[in-house]
Amino acid sequence: MHEVESALKSVEGYTLLLKGAPGAGKTTFAVTLLEQMCTGDSKGAYISTRIDPTALYKQFPGLEERIPVKNVIDATQSEFSEARSQMLYEDLTSFLRSVYSVVAEEDVTILILDSWDAVSFQIGKENQGIEKLETSMLDIARKTKTHLILISEYTGEKRLDYLVDGILRLEKEQIDDRIVRRVFIDKMRGFQVPCINYPFTLEGGKFTHFVTPASGLGSGKHRVIEKEELTPEYYSTGIEDLDTIIGGYPKGGFVLLELTDDSISWSYRPVLYHTISDFLLNDHGVLYMPEDGSYSSSVKKLLSDYVSEEVLDKNLRMPTASESESEDPCLFHVDVALEQVRECLDMHFEIYKELKKPVLHVLGLTALNIYGEEDIRKMLLEIVSWVRTTEDVLIGVLKPSAKLKNEIRELADIHLRFIPINGTLNFYGVKPHTVIYNISPLPPRVGAGKGKEEERYHQLNLTPFV
Repeated sequence: MHEVESALKSVEGYTLLLKGAPGAGKTTFAVTLLEQMCTGDSKGAYISTRIDPTALYKQFPGLEERIPVKNVIDATQSEFSEARSQMLYEDLTSFLRSVYSVVAEEDVTILILDSWDAVSFQIGKENQGIEKLETSMLDIARKTKTHLILISEYTGEKRLDYLVDGILRLEKEQIDDRIVRRVFIDKMRGFQVPCINYPFTLEGGKFTHFVTPASGLGSGKHRVIEKEELTPEYYSTGIEDLDTIIGGYPKGGFVLLELTDDSISWSYRPVLYHTISDFLLNDHGVLYMPEDGSYSSSVKKLLSDYVSEEVLDKNLRMPTASESESEDPCLFHVDVALEQVRECLDMHFEIYKELKKPVLHVLGLTALNIYGEEDIRKMLLEIVSWVRTTEDVLIGVLKPSAKLKNEIRELADIHLRFIPINGTLNFYGVKPHTVIYNISPLPPRVGAGKGKEEERYHQLNLTPFV
């Protein structure tokens, strides 16, 4: 994290306390930080009271480049240890002497002590012993200019909290039986903390925190997704990672994109727009009724970031209440006084005939709130039945204010639920069941455009919470 890295780069001998229950990700965070901070000839040291060095290297492949074998010190006090370096101590003095020799004799940038609870229990059984141990450890760090990371499974408040420079608290919780991890910056002495907590993942054995705000996913030209890995019964979602996760959108299927909070009612759009763009660029038709409060002309302008206006005019159709806007090839006029669902459906299917098949139907479900529940029910059943027989695809966007939410959820073949976590955008699959994924933009890809000039393409990265 930027806040922690800034502190370690600016202040010598900075001391951090990592708190969290077992499995919260404390060790992974410490090792990831060590790998980021130790560059060139600088190395780290790891004193473990609970894990064998061999197991540590298996858990974190490549770690030996940053923590040489001699700097992984087994402090488990086991008589059967096979570690190259072993720390045997009987009292406070012998422990401190061993620690000092490690940081003073080697070019140690960061010293990790995992876990502090075990050391303090073995040495500082009396309160006075604990206080002396804490003070002495921090003195060693500052005098040797070595960053010290203490790992603790005790999440309550202790005297040590007031002595260290920084405190990070890692927590693991659940949303709908799916794991979510957060790191809280409880203290960072000498530095401003603009954000007090971040969601993070341990994917790939690395600590990765998510900082891209839901509104920061960006946009850009869409490149058609290669479909070699998809079965013939599926269309691409327009997002490579999503195709891998769920296998694409089924032909004849009803896909539901549910937004759980109005704060993300616009930020999810890059996910939808990549799907629309992939259909358009494959010369398929798209019939799009935007959500309530969205203007079709504005939606077209946003989509022009992804595909050319020529492609939009050819394959995209959206309703508009403005007669002047209906001169746009993409837009067709709809009477705002249209009160009968039957008339609305007839117009929908009339426009459908003009488009190249298959067709992606996109329906902002709040746009149907002007109708009664029974009318909405009949309309949805007819459209769903239609796409099943034609091998089209229907995408419904479900906001909190939409009617018949429970019935619509039951009707869906694919159900993706979008949730905000600390300002970031995330989703998980209800159908099919998936873990929670964070959504962030990938660095723009560069490819040859018309005339072989370089063109930058936009794509999204989906990272699982593990």
